[in-house]
Amino acid sequence: MSRIHVRYFFAVLSLLSQSAFAIDWLDEDCGRYGAYTGKLFSLSIATSFHGTSEFKLCKSESQKYLVVSTIDFVKVDESQPLASRTSRYRIQLFEQEYAQVTSLYKKALSYNTLDDVMGVDGSTWCLESQRGINYTKACFWTPSVNYEERGLVGLYNLANYLWEFTGLNKNEKLQLY
Repeated sequence: MSRIHVRYFFAVLSLLSQSAFAIDWLDEDCGRYGAYTGKLFSLSIATSFHGTSEFKLCKSESQKYLVVSTIDFVKVDESQPLASRTSRYRIQLFEQEYAQVTSLYKKALSYNTLDDVMGVDGSTWCLESQRGINYTKACFWTPSVNYEERGLVGLYNLANYLWEFTGLNKNEKLQLY
């Protein structure tokens, strides 16, 4: 490679790396990502037969809140196929509630990255996190099965707390498993 080609290579590489750091993180529910604002994490739980739920913990300059989204399936008419029903709501958090959720979230981050349990039916739980410049997403098949042995206690506890706290445990169409 000639010197001119090497210079062009490094000039292009420099431009690409600068644009990679200029990514504007924006979440429709939590707003723009900043050093201490935006989406802290999301936990989605998709089941084989009982709908999907997603929890997002958000923080802005003035408030802390959970966004809960659900999709379940209902039979409108016996002659029609199942129809999906979507809901989305926001729960303002007091300081103590926010501290409880963040504490459980931090414990959930100590999941077992080597977990390789798979199955056909069940659920898939995905924990997505952004801390500073670190982004992670980990998905697990039915963490409620043997969660202690699989090293998923923190994730299991976070999901169960959010399920109860947000009232999804009262929805007959949705199930946590």
